[in-house]
Amino acid sequence: MNSHSSEFKPFHLVIFIVLISMLLGACQLQPTQVSSSDNSQQTSTPLPATSIPPTATPTLVPSSTPTSVPLTLWLDPILPADFLEKINLPEGIITTSTKTEANLFLTAGEPPRNNTLLGETWQSYALVAPFFTVQDDLTLADLRSLARGYQPEDFPLAIDTLLLRDQDNPIVLHMFNMSASAMPSKSKMEPVNDEFFRPEMETPEGAWAILPFELLSPQWKVISIDGKSPLDDNFSPESTPLTQRITLSTQLADLTLTEDQLMALLPAPNRDGAYLTSLIMTGVTAMARDTAYVMSTEGVLFPGTEIRDFMRAADLTHISNEVSFYEDCPSPNPDYTGYVFCSDPAYIDLLADLGADIIELTGNHNNDVRALYQVDSVPFTLDLYRKNGMQWYAGGVNIADAKKPLLIENNGNKLAFIGCNSYGPLMAWATEDSSGAAPCEDFGWISDEVTRLRSQGYLPIVTFQYQEDYLMTAQSSAIRDFRKVADAGAVIVNGSQSHVGKAMEFWNHSFIHYGLGNLFFDQPGFYITYDGFIQKHFFYQGRHISTQLLTITLEETAKPRLMTQEERQKFLDDIFEASRLLKE
Repeated sequence: MNSHSSEFKPFHLVIFIVLISMLLGACQLQPTQVSSSDNSQQTSTPLPATSIPPTATPTLVPSSTPTSVPLTLWLDPILPADFLEKINLPEGIITTSTKTEANLFLTAGEPPRNNTLLGETWQSYALVAPFFTVQDDLTLADLRSLARGYQPEDFPLAIDTLLLRDQDNPIVLHMFNMSASAMPSKSKMEPVNDEFFRPEMETPEGAWAILPFELLSPQWKVISIDGKSPLDDNFSPESTPLTQRITLSTQLADLTLTEDQLMALLPAPNRDGAYLTSLIMTGVTAMARDTAYVMSTEGVLFPGTEIRDFMRAADLTHISNEVSFYEDCPSPNPDYTGYVFCSDPAYIDLLADLGADIIELTGNHNNDVRALYQVDSVPFTLDLYRKNGMQWYAGGVNIADAKKPLLIENNGNKLAFIGCNSYGPLMAWATEDSSGAAPCEDFGWISDEVTRLRSQGYLPIVTFQYQEDYLMTAQSSAIRDFRKVADAGAVIVNGSQSHVGKAMEFWNHSFIHYGLGNLFFDQPGFYITYDGFIQKHFFYQGRHISTQLLTITLEETAKPRLMTQEERQKFLDDIFEASRLLKE
């Protein structure tokens, strides 16, 4: 046989390249089944997970490309029952308890690895204690220790149990990186029936609890964790302890679901700021005497320096201003010791700077200008409020005007403010044809009005200018009259007259505070009048859910500031002791 070399022609090169291309095309990788971390199967290479920032409503990414694969949803078994009840399955979707059979996943926490994130929502919980608890904050580390049954040595309170609903037990354990099977025998966590947390149930001594946000009620005080709570004005779910992310994800590249169907699959967060209203309420303001003198020397806004930020942060801010404005009000005299007052119209800037929305007019000094100068300054005062975007109640140009409730709707919460003056004097009361405060009379008319407002879906908030004393305890007559209005359906009943902080109680589902003390008013030498309260109330989806007590003390005659921790501890110990006497 003869051997010889063949010549490699150019057209041979072309044929060679074509053959190689065909071969590579035939050998190209086809889609294969890929196992995710939970061993569930999928029929296409998964898309990378999408990072979606949290919002007040579920964040969803619907697909417009159809798929023929049947949709099967796996529900994380640790999700609470009342969360699952909000899910409406679109037609054609079935649920499964076997994770490997699913291609849609509703999961507490991160979605399964390699899944595409469709959307997320949040379940917010709060640590709560009986209302008459001084402790305000707890570290997350200490809370986890309590859950495991280890109470920190320096912890100021003895907590016997940490209550939570049966259905919340699994998800709370998940947040603590604990499991039911590994629950320590000495753990203080005790699951109880949902009925235990109804608003009419009394909070047991020695028991704290972990509650979902929407079930908060005023007799439970919300305790912040590491300085954060779901009641915060700057609430952020991803950075607030006891808030659980819940994700909806899929292994499929394409879905036939519409955005509405996805919304039904992923319920809204249980803490939605669109339905939450915060309300600041304060005690006595009388911008006269030494307070006015300091304002004339240090500036009109000076008294609000230390409290401005949190006063303005609330959705609604209430001021009980007892003294009318008068254009010819004389310059304040620091040596004046009398009790008949007027305020310079320029002082309205202080109220405006604090974000005042609601002005209470029950005060017994509203007609002092008429007594001093024979001028009715109430119409001028009301016009000043109007020009500054403020609304008012419990006073007016005649008795009919003064008795009208102030109706406000905020974020879906319907609030009704109504009040009256029991104390007098006679000249302070409005009549059929003269200005002044609404008289309480026998409290019958205001009780009837509260009942009527409640029947119309409003949450009545009632404030009184009552008889004054300088004790932390409540007078027997005040207990009788305040409870009468609470029985009629008021959710909050406040005594706006007191120059000292007074006792408080829960009566027939109502929060009663017999006196908040001074906000802007000086009483030199009477140091008990330097300490008082600013209340911050919270309403959610038509319910009063929580009350915070901010404690203040007076500096430089006119400037309230928040108490130090030591001052607050002593003040609240005394007030809470006076409050407990109301149960005896």
